[in-house]
Amino acid sequence: MKRLTILAVAAALCLAGGAAQARQASPPPAAVASKATPETRALAARYFEAIHYDKLLSQMMDQMVPMMMESMRKQAPSMTDEQSRALSETVLETTREMTGKMKAPMVDAMAEVFTEQELRDLVAFYEGPSGQALIAKTPELTQRMMGQMPGMMAEMQVKMRERLCAKIGCDKAAAPSKP
Repeated sequence: MKRLTILAVAAALCLAGGAAQARQASPPPAAVASKATPETRALAARYFEAIHYDKLLSQMMDQMVPMMMESMRKQAPSMTDEQSRALSETVLETTREMTGKMKAPMVDAMAEVFTEQELRDLVAFYEGPSGQALIAKTPELTQRMMGQMPGMMAEMQVKMRERLCAKIGCDKAAAPSKP
């Protein structure tokens, strides 16, 4: 049970890392005078509807959770199936709850950052046929792009290793190991 608690904390930390980084990168909300108006908020809300934000975020979480679970299983190979199911449920429940809470601040941020005209343009695009095609085809596009990544990453690692050795003068015996 102790190990399960540790894994749950690890999952929470994985999700919290981005939030902590975001807090450090921007001034506190009270320090920024809001430029949002009722109109820009309404347009931002329409934008999130047009891009199918709820569905998109749900799909993203559905893809992230199995990867997180696999990572946690590797860290705790003695985790039982029951513990794994409990952890998976907990992660899913918590991420779904938190993603629901994320939308309102994102709408507000968008309403503050973009002008009314920019939001009108974005909404017009994403509500239109080209914007909807972009949304519908993005998963296929992403899969195709991800299929290219292993080869590109291998090439990048070789180039980094070559550049590092050129800078620090390593020989083949001392060169960083191949991926």
